[in-house]
Amino acid sequence: MMEALSEEELDELDGLLLEVDADQGMTLDTLDGFLHAIAIGPETVMPSRWLPKVWDLDDGGMMPPMDSLEQVNHLMGLIMRHYNSIIWGLEQSPPVFAPMWPVFEHNGREEDDAEGWAHGFTEGVKLSLAAWQPLLRDPQGQQWYHPIALLGDEDAPPEWDDLIRTPEQRAKLTAQIEDNVLQIHAYWLPVRQAVAERQTAQAMGTKVGRNEPCPCGSGKKFKKCCGSPADLH
Repeated sequence: MMEALSEEELDELDGLLLEVDADQGMTLDTLDGFLHAIAIGPETVMPSRWLPKVWDLDDGGMMPPMDSLEQVNHLMGLIMRHYNSIIWGLEQSPPVFAPMWPVFEHNGREEDDAEGWAHGFTEGVKLSLAAWQPLLRDPQGQQWYHPIALLGDEDAPPEWDDLIRTPEQRAKLTAQIEDNVLQIHAYWLPVRQAVAERQTAQAMGTKVGRNEPCPCGSGKKFKKCCGSPADLH
């Protein structure tokens, strides 16, 4: 079982994110939404691509200046553990969705504030926007993504403002997020599985001679079985 961050560690991560870059960097709820989009999306996004977005860096660096290498490694460790715990939860049966967003009081009752989380999710989608197009062009996919985009997309058209003006409107959209994220996760799952299988086959190809028996047990030569270009599609 993946060890999720404790409440104390989440508080520490929240504080470190604000301490490192309170103006441009992501808050904990935004980071959580961002990592969810990367975790459930159609392609594997390496940390070297997504870490700079956490700090809004455009100078080629992955991390902002910090006091020591130990501090860098500690912060990186917290972020990666949180990311891996998200992936682990979504791989369970049934998948576990546990978003990190603040709660506020409205009319004497608690309401979820998912706008920062939704903003992070939309930023994660934009990181691989071309790969997300099949879902974004699909009518059903548009329905799943629309509440998140309404709450979080900074590039949304001005006319959307009237759809999120009141706490009641935002609460209604927030209530749709859990089911919609799980639907998006299921939509992309076959794609992610196919990518994983291809990567496994390619890794096998680097370790097994092309004229040797294929380790899958078929009895064929590797080049005629899992190592065939036709199978690595």
